[in-house]
Amino acid sequence: MTADQAGTGQLAAAVRRVLPSVRTGLKRLVRIPSVSADPAAAAQLRASAGEVATLLRETGLPEVDVLTADGGQPAVLARRPAPPGAPTVLLYAHHDVQPAGPPGDWLSDPFEPAERGGRLYARGAADDKAGIAVHLAALRAHGSALPVGVTVLVEGEEEIGSPTIGRFLARYAGRLRAGPMWWCWPTRRTGRWACRR
Repeated sequence: MTADQAGTGQLAAAVRRVLPSVRTGLKRLVRIPSVSADPAAAAQLRASAGEVATLLRETGLPEVDVLTADGGQPAVLARRPAPPGAPTVLLYAHHDVQPAGPPGDWLSDPFEPAERGGRLYARGAADDKAGIAVHLAALRAHGSALPVGVTVLVEGEEEIGSPTIGRFLARYAGRLRAGPMWWCWPTRRTGRWACRR
């Protein structure tokens, strides 16, 4: 076994170890009806951003803030500086969801996670609170041994077209810097990731 294979095996084991806590965090998130298209859901969007911030703090990120720009929905911006000479990776997700629609279209309460056949069903369980869960899994699996810096942006208005994201990015540009830019893709032949600047 090569050192690469051993490292991959250790990371896979770490991911398996953290998945139960990540699933618990995802359930906490989907219980919050953060429907950005509903003006009456402002409190739920604040609660959702607060829960995302709590989950990111629990991963050990030292800088976590809930921020807004020009009256927009709350976003979460979290950072861990890069080790010397390492790049910073920018991770994105959103914590807002679409309206649930007619109750009859659901087999269970859309904001109460239900497990069926090994899958989790709820509004936002996939789009895009699962995106947050993936970031949490990676951060928890690496723990303090994260080999890069990381900046996490989780916005709260993607489902309504991100009307204030441009102003948000301009206002917090200094805190969102990442790089150098790398492009990564999975390779079919080996099943591993290939990356290039």
